[in-house]
Amino acid sequence: MKTNRNKKTLWQFILSITALGFFVLLLIGQADYQPEPTIKEISKGVFQEKYYVGRHEVSTTGPRDWEGQWHGMVTIKNGNKGFTEVVEMVHGKRHGKALMTYDDGTKDSCEYSMGEFVRLLKTTAYADMADNSAFQILGKYPWFMFALNAFGFDDVYIEAFMDTLETVLNTYEFEEAEFHDYMDDALDELDDTPYDSIININADMSMAQGLENLRGDQFRLAVIKRHRSDGSTTYDVVQTTYPGYLLSMNEAGVNDQDFEAFCQDVDSCMDSYGPLDPDDAYFIDSIDTRIYRTLIYFSSMMEDTSSSRKSSLKSIALAYKNNELVTTYRFIKARLKSLFFQSTPTDVATAVAYNMLIQYIEGDIIRKAVKESWCITNGIVRIPTVVTVFSGSSSSSGATIQGNVIEDGGAAVTSRGMAWAEFYNPTVDANSISSGSGTGSYSVTLTGLVTGQTYYARAWAVNSADTAYGNCISFIAGDATGIVDNDIFKGDLFIYPNPVSTIATVRFQLEMPGNMVLYIYDMKGQVASYNDLGYRLQGKNQIRLDLSGLQNGVYMCYLTNGTAKTTSRFVVAR
Repeated sequence: MKTNRNKKTLWQFILSITALGFFVLLLIGQADYQPEPTIKEISKGVFQEKYYVGRHEVSTTGPRDWEGQWHGMVTIKNGNKGFTEVVEMVHGKRHGKALMTYDDGTKDSCEYSMGEFVRLLKTTAYADMADNSAFQILGKYPWFMFALNAFGFDDVYIEAFMDTLETVLNTYEFEEAEFHDYMDDALDELDDTPYDSIININADMSMAQGLENLRGDQFRLAVIKRHRSDGSTTYDVVQTTYPGYLLSMNEAGVNDQDFEAFCQDVDSCMDSYGPLDPDDAYFIDSIDTRIYRTLIYFSSMMEDTSSSRKSSLKSIALAYKNNELVTTYRFIKARLKSLFFQSTPTDVATAVAYNMLIQYIEGDIIRKAVKESWCITNGIVRIPTVVTVFSGSSSSSGATIQGNVIEDGGAAVTSRGMAWAEFYNPTVDANSISSGSGTGSYSVTLTGLVTGQTYYARAWAVNSADTAYGNCISFIAGDATGIVDNDIFKGDLFIYPNPVSTIATVRFQLEMPGNMVLYIYDMKGQVASYNDLGYRLQGKNQIRLDLSGLQNGVYMCYLTNGTAKTTSRFVVAR
């Protein structure tokens, strides 16, 4: 009997959680040994991470935020043949335009909104298709298609594989809740065909993307916040900032008392490794290593003795989860029960890992595309796709948040709006303002906020399937920052002389003071120079740059405060 690769991957993940540590096994636990990812600081504030997909090296270069997620202009090189993507990242999500350069020099570009594909700016084959095949839907992940091209699979091959996969899947009769089982069976049938190469590569890519998704895990974020704040415990942070996560633990069968005790032991174990310096470039990476070691250590130490929770609390916990993952959530829950226990999970560490696994499995892009195509073909309505963007503060007690319903999920969006609160991932049960219906962009102005207080917000949209929530953003009332171009820059960014030989003058004008960083990128999208300009006053600013280390060529100058940006081109000629 053949071993299903996807089921094997799931097994490997679970076993790594409970015994060997998923951070290692996720990266090594395939048929061929894959070196662990390495990350290093190549210049102040700029990091480079490398890992392998099959035999292909993938490197990502750019700045990171306090969570260790890519934040700023990022360059991703796929493979060894010059497949390079240059894209703006906002807290780990593609936002704005992305430029993809192929090994022959041809280019493609597209636009994202907080990780969701908006449109292609240059037409490609898969964008012209009029049906709803899995291949066409895969085109909504241009970065993924681009990576597959870099790994040796052209669009014709990818389309043939996706069509064959759908053909095999459509020979089965099953309900939506059984989709993942039959998807595994379909992949299993193709595992001994010429398509095994793309199946194997996708398994590696799913692992890499799954690890990237795990950077947004709320338990991980709570531990990081605890290490950045004096006197707080991880449980304090979860209770105040991530209460929805606590509810999800309750729904998994873990009561508050046991979870608090678990957090106390986690804090003690983390501290036993010694102090950490928040200003250290590898602070986040050190925390990640300690989190995974600690979860392994406690995987068999803690047992839950709680009674069953009230149904109302379970309903809140389920409503709190990202509805896009409901089917996946049930899929994983059933497998975990069959693998580890006969009833609700009783081990706290396993419950924590189980929440991580939900995010991890979302890294399988091919599975997501096939699932969406299958739902469309079978007339199953999905929840809408919605994103959230912070526009700025309108006053010391007000802020404007933008939502965008990118897709309706196959049914009319009857209402939409914005939810906000003083804790992460607020729902409509917290504070909410409605703003019309249908797809497209809309703005909501929040009022009555407390100046200096941190708030969280996310857009929502409703169709006949359920309520969908967008990404969660945070902001400080009265702090006029946002993900926009030129909201703090008055006029253009000037560089002269242009062309320049060795010394250049950079001039810009700020509408408000702030810490500024100046990046210089070459035409390959690589960081050629990083310049921390420090705190700059409102009004006219001027600096001198020594560019003697740059070779002749065209460069992009990129000035940012971390949220706003302005750019300009210049030429080095000697």
